[in-house]
Amino acid sequence: MTERRGPWIRHGRVPLCATPRLTAYRDEVTLPHGERGTYDWVQVPDQVRVAASVDGALLVIEQYHYLAGPMWQLPGGSVDPADQDSRTAARRELAEETGYRDGRWRDRGSLHALPGLTPARVHLWSTIDPTPFCAAPEPAEADLVIRHIPLEEAVFAVRDGRLRCAASAVLVMMLALERSL
Repeated sequence: MTERRGPWIRHGRVPLCATPRLTAYRDEVTLPHGERGTYDWVQVPDQVRVAASVDGALLVIEQYHYLAGPMWQLPGGSVDPADQDSRTAARRELAEETGYRDGRWRDRGSLHALPGLTPARVHLWSTIDPTPFCAAPEPAEADLVIRHIPLEEAVFAVRDGRLRCAASAVLVMMLALERSL
C-alpha cells in the first residue's frame, strides 16, 4: 500500500498501541527530501470548544488537568462516537460542564491543535444566551469551577497565562477581534 501525502509517501502502517482513548501508529515513509524513515502519530477523537455568552459574560471553566495542571479554558471535550456531529458534541459538552443549553449557535470553524502529532481537529463553536439547567459533569470533572467573566478579562487571561488551552485562546481572540472591527 503506497499513498502519496503531498511531498510525503507512505509505504506502510504499524499500530503501536491501542487503548479506548487513542491509537498510536508508526508509518513507514519517504520524507520530502527523499530519504526513508518512520513517522509516529496518534489517532484521537476530534474535540470541541464552546464560547458561551451569558448576560454579556463568557463561561470559563477552571479545572486541574492531570498532565497540564490548573488552567482556565472554555467548555468542551471529545466528539463521542454517539454524537451526530461536532455541534451535537459542543451542545452536550456545554450542558454537561455548565448546565447551560440552547441559545443561538454559530460554527466558528476548526483547527489542528497538534498537527505534527495527530490529525484530530478542534471544532470551535459559540452560543449566545443559552438557558441555565443543571450541570452533569463527568466524575473526573468534579473539580470544575464555572466562572462568568467579561470578554476583556478572558483576553487578559490568555495574555497572562491563566487561559492556556490553545483552542480556547484562539476562540477568545476571534471573539475579541470581531468586537474590535
